[in-house]
Amino acid sequence: MALSFGTYDKRTAHVRPAPAPARAPESPGREQAPGQTDPTPSSRTGPRAAAGRRPHLYRVDLMRDIAFLCVIVVHVIGVTYPFPGEGPAFTQLVLHSTRAVFFFVSTFVLFHSVYGRPPRVGAFLTKRFKLLGVPYLLWSTAYWVLGDHERIRHDLPGALTDLRGGIVWGGSWYHLYFLLVSLQIAVLLPLFVKLVRACAGRHVVLLAVTGVVQLAALVVLFHETPLSGPLEWYRVHGGMLLPTYGFFVMAGALAAVHLDAFHAWILGHTRTICVGTLAMLALTYAWYRHTVAAGRDTATASIATQPVSLLWGPFAVLALYAVATRWERARTPFPGRSAAALGAQLAFGVYLVHPMILRLLELSGFAAALPWSPAADTAALVAVVAIGSAGFAWLVSRTPLSPWLIGRERARGRRPAHRIRRSVPAPSGQQTGSRSFAEPVVSNQASGA
Repeated sequence: MALSFGTYDKRTAHVRPAPAPARAPESPGREQAPGQTDPTPSSRTGPRAAAGRRPHLYRVDLMRDIAFLCVIVVHVIGVTYPFPGEGPAFTQLVLHSTRAVFFFVSTFVLFHSVYGRPPRVGAFLTKRFKLLGVPYLLWSTAYWVLGDHERIRHDLPGALTDLRGGIVWGGSWYHLYFLLVSLQIAVLLPLFVKLVRACAGRHVVLLAVTGVVQLAALVVLFHETPLSGPLEWYRVHGGMLLPTYGFFVMAGALAAVHLDAFHAWILGHTRTICVGTLAMLALTYAWYRHTVAAGRDTATASIATQPVSLLWGPFAVLALYAVATRWERARTPFPGRSAAALGAQLAFGVYLVHPMILRLLELSGFAAALPWSPAADTAALVAVVAIGSAGFAWLVSRTPLSPWLIGRERARGRRPAHRIRRSVPAPSGQQTGSRSFAEPVVSNQASGA
């Protein structure tokens, strides 16, 4: 068979799928994809999936929710522990694995959507610029005003130079790199798709090569002293460039292409993932202690872009996917699936606004006035920032400004039942789903989605 594990093959691109064979009656609550005889639950079977409808991949929602909450924790620790000791700094280093999750999920949902049915490049890029590029420009300007307000008043030309540099290099605030790199992924997506197709059968080699490229980028970024020529340029700007995250980007793409095999491996190797995650955590701690002993301060030793992230990050992604999968399959998961889906819808808006809310809480004296221990202050401040950010994102999502501010189309009220259109199963080998990190992911019923 020319098409296996979801890998694209030109010989099957236009072949009409054969009718699904007749199925034996299924036990209550059990669903099988057409033609599926393997008793193992499909990677694409979501809870409460109805015939003719595309189930929702709730596990991806939970991955988003956890990743964005961890980002808030990292940034709050920087406020409650302004000169972090080894414990807080190591916690930040561990939670910086959210970068791996970000880019894994980003390309996962993109490839899940477009690999079997590529969109028109112009329309795709137009939508991506609307939902990523415009928010990037607006939030870069907003954070420039927040951080440069004194210079704007007294040295406007110099402040405008800061704004230009912030937009070009994602430096208006510390979290805007994600939007800048996501725009690079969007522009290069057609080339990524062609590369993955051209390397069919050699995807392990492709992943290894991107890993080597990322490792080289991280070694340059973590170099303690200035380098020369292009290496120094990359050492300064590499945190905003795609090669620094290439392994996680390619891993997400290949996980989507081989979704059934990837999902089955996760389900069958939970213990291996657990042991590997603990081993990588111990190795990361040993690396951190070695870095501090070699003379780095704790803040520098805990930065996200360093070689050890290429060891810890993949296991953090696997562990989070495994946890989210177990949660998705639970009879009564907590949080509920609807709550997780809502959190995923608001997550990108939360990501964009939470540093501003945190900074305003600092400037107002609220953060400094918290009366408890640093750990308790951290928990309280995380709760305030998360709730405030979610409230902002929810309100904006109900307005026409939603695409421009939080990268989501405006939320509409529930349509009347008679207007809801049933989705039609796509041909086998084609997949449909989200084209944005912030959008829900649905998948092809015909392939057991």
